[in-house]
Amino acid sequence: MTERVLLTETIDYTRKPVVAEGVFDEKEGEKFYYLRGLFLEGEVQNHNGRVYPSDEISKAVEQLNEKIAKFGPIPGELDHPDGLNINFDRVSHVITEMTMDGANGIGTMRVVNAGLGLIVAGCIKAGMQVGVSSRGSGNIDGGGKVQDFDIVTVDVVVNPSAPNAYPNISLSESVARSRHGQEVIKLKDCVREDASAQKFIRREVDAYIRELVTRRK
Repeated sequence: MTERVLLTETIDYTRKPVVAEGVFDEKEGEKFYYLRGLFLEGEVQNHNGRVYPSDEISKAVEQLNEKIAKFGPIPGELDHPDGLNINFDRVSHVITEMTMDGANGIGTMRVVNAGLGLIVAGCIKAGMQVGVSSRGSGNIDGGGKVQDFDIVTVDVVVNPSAPNAYPNISLSESVARSRHGQEVIKLKDCVREDASAQKFIRREVDAYIRELVTRRK
């Protein structure tokens, strides 16, 4: 029996950028950012040398839509964790819908206005290009074709301007190394229940994003 493996696939944002849009929700009384674009790519060899047949992509889209219909939007994280579990304290967005377009899965996600979602929103406001990366498990045959793909979610990732341009560290590690980033991490658990903490962390996130933008110049 073939052992299933963890599969994470980042969409090349230089070819297929996700589109960010800010929408004011009158019911909630606040603005939310939405990301829409190519979330799952089929019938082409990706940068990992793997190919997802269109029927595997279609099955994954169907799985996600069934979960959305039954349980509501599907949570995703900022950067990939080491496994398949979704960590509640790292949720940055929720997937609201998925549709098929040819062999590809086109999705929409709504950025959460709390915790790590504030970092994603801050990056968007600063003009940074964020990307998406699917996470799931499956089998791979000798030709790199993926079989029995079982999708878990689609995460948000920060893309470098060129391949291998960034050190091999996660965004969370990068945040921890920044003075403003450390304040963001300390306060992320307080944001959900403390209005004053929410205001303060928004200020720290804005300061952290400004620091990131300055580094990139």
